[in-house]
Amino acid sequence: MLLSLHGQSKDALAKTKLGTWEYDIAGLWYKCNMTDIHAAVGLAQIKRYDAILARRREIIEKMDAAFAELPVETVRHYTDEYRSSGHLYIMRLEGKESRERDQFIVRMAELGVATNVHYKPLPMHTGYQKLGFDIKDYPNAYEQFKNEVTLPLHTRQTDEDVAYVIECVKKCL
Repeated sequence: MLLSLHGQSKDALAKTKLGTWEYDIAGLWYKCNMTDIHAAVGLAQIKRYDAILARRREIIEKMDAAFAELPVETVRHYTDEYRSSGHLYIMRLEGKESRERDQFIVRMAELGVATNVHYKPLPMHTGYQKLGFDIKDYPNAYEQFKNEVTLPLHTRQTDEDVAYVIECVKKCL
């Protein structure tokens, strides 16, 4: 709550209760109210949510099966203990460094497949470096980042699209 209410320690409803008007501003943060349009989109999406999750799972299971014997490590989305919303398909290129990962990303792009990296560690961003953060102090973050690639995963992907992504990954490894 603090980050989205200008750093205020209470939301508007809490301040309307008898005798509880006073609040503190704990930091210089943001004002991020949801608009009516965002709420309307959310209500429409929530009706489709089960179908969205089911389609994501289909895609994830196809890619997991296709990559099982390849030199990649994929994030497990579904176990007996948990299940993911499946909004990202993250894999790591085993034994590769960031330069090799970046070359893989370029080769995928040349084949028409947009990939991404989720996420670049904060100490590698200029703003954090200006504050004194250094990635050398966060070796685990760098290890997770250096060979990570995020593949396309969205519910408008056809089975043919998914097969093409799989084919391209195999070509580019």
